[in-house]
Amino acid sequence: MPESFKMPIKNRFSSGLESGNLVVNSDPVHQAWCAIEQQRQINPNAEPSLYNEIQPENPIIIAFGTPPGSLQGQEGLVSSKDFAHFEFLCNKSNPVFCINEAAIKLFQSHYSDLLVLKNKLVENSTGKTPPLIIITGQSVGGIIATLFTLWLLEGLNLLKAKRPFCITFGSPLVGDEHLQKCVLEFSTWKYCFLHIVSNQDHTPKIFMSQNTTGAYKPFGTFLLCSASGCACSEDLDFVLEQFATTNSHRAQTQDPNLGFPYGQILEDLKRKALCNVFKSIGTERGPLEASMITQLLAIGAVSPSCMDIDNLVGKMKRHETKLLIQKLKNSDSDNKFNDVKIHMAYLEWYKKESKDKGYGYYDMYRKKEKPADVKVNEYKKKLMNYWEDSVTEIENRPQLEEEAYLRLRWLYGGTTYRRMVEPLHIADYYKDGGENYQTEDGKRPKHFTLLEKLHQEKQEQEEKKKEQEKKKKQETQKQEEKPESGPSKSKRKNVGSSLNDDSCFWARVEEALILLKKGGLTTDDKGKLKEFEDYVWIALKNYAVSPEIFLKKSSFMKWWNEYKEIVESSSSLSHFMKNGGPKEYEEGKFT
Repeated sequence: MPESFKMPIKNRFSSGLESGNLVVNSDPVHQAWCAIEQQRQINPNAEPSLYNEIQPENPIIIAFGTPPGSLQGQEGLVSSKDFAHFEFLCNKSNPVFCINEAAIKLFQSHYSDLLVLKNKLVENSTGKTPPLIIITGQSVGGIIATLFTLWLLEGLNLLKAKRPFCITFGSPLVGDEHLQKCVLEFSTWKYCFLHIVSNQDHTPKIFMSQNTTGAYKPFGTFLLCSASGCACSEDLDFVLEQFATTNSHRAQTQDPNLGFPYGQILEDLKRKALCNVFKSIGTERGPLEASMITQLLAIGAVSPSCMDIDNLVGKMKRHETKLLIQKLKNSDSDNKFNDVKIHMAYLEWYKKESKDKGYGYYDMYRKKEKPADVKVNEYKKKLMNYWEDSVTEIENRPQLEEEAYLRLRWLYGGTTYRRMVEPLHIADYYKDGGENYQTEDGKRPKHFTLLEKLHQEKQEQEEKKKEQEKKKKQETQKQEEKPESGPSKSKRKNVGSSLNDDSCFWARVEEALILLKKGGLTTDDKGKLKEFEDYVWIALKNYAVSPEIFLKKSSFMKWWNEYKEIVESSSSLSHFMKNGGPKEYEEGKFT
């Protein structure tokens, strides 16, 4: 765990002021505001357009204007079921979200133009050196800039393109808590949004009437400004609280269309010496409390003589603690992942040791006669707990191209885990007298089923892609090529150290043994045994099973030694087993 996470909270420091200073002195923020001012100057006598491309080169700057008509009193929300183009934000935990109705109507009324802009930006981002895209807007324009950025993020290949940067000035909140959660499911998207808000600007709060208190929720990073200074915050609860309390006495008559002079505010903040604020803080305060009070003073949330300052600091400390706990959880997740790798390495060692003793790790674990077997059981439980949580998390996350690479790596790890650990779970299941592991009313854990399904879908996609590439190649060469069949050379070569492709292989073996144990085989029983024999033969042809199944003390060989007395001598598997097939298979020479 990083040392900073081990520090007691009284010794921590809140860096909102430093982040705020960095932001107000950054080029993108001033470029964004200049673009807004230029957008206003384009055809000042004509009806203002929704957006203008202020700078066509790197960085590309798109400024959204403020259309006529105030949003005052238009705080109504509309469900995502009732509008299109944002379905990609939904996930299993949040299948529906709400956006301000007036904002989504404005977006949809300009859909055709926005689609042209989106396609143009996506195309510009496919080159070798994709440009930075800055999307900005003030007041109502900030809402549309936010919605457009979300829409653009869905269309970009963020493995290659740069993430767009949305900078809004005095923008009202866009949607509800479910929209907030949907956006936060994308781990990097929240960093694409910077919202600059003055405590003297009422426009960001125009949707927060008594009827909608708590309905609107923020996302992204906020730069909160006042005449005293500024501070950055990613604490969304604190931001919402400031929206609800700061400047609540101000008359709500400001016209969102007129805009607030953020250009002057930015210039003042650049010149302001923040050291003057610190003079009002007593020396008895710790660094965390002092930094928090400084931020409250900077954003105009309190005055130096405010009697309620300790209460506000207490709330900020609770917010800070929540963020710290989340960071600790993220750190703990990294530590758990490292533990997973250690546990898997131990199972690899156990697999090798078991093979040397003639059992195979499935049967060695099933016997549980050694201390190492108990250790494996402990690691198996920890691995299952980790992957059950991991599968649940990945189920709830939306799937976009941005996360495709990480998902592929995750699926590769999950497939290795499933093939290594599920046989151990099967061993426990059948040792305790279980049957019918794979049936619908069986006891197969859900996460194994889902991991297998995802792996099969990935294989089908790869096979389809191979077929398409092969077809293109044949069309180019104008000749027929013999399609490749059977397992690859690498699979043959590495079969000695492989795991069974089917993680339920041993459950099938156990079911076959149960049938033989019953005695007095019925026609149906014999049919099931023949099905298992055929299954094994196909698996062998595809090099889909580990040669460990042929170890003398394995459950598979126990099944075969009983089954060979009733199987037809002319069967392919019988011929394979009697004529050195297992040895050829282990050497990768079986065809």
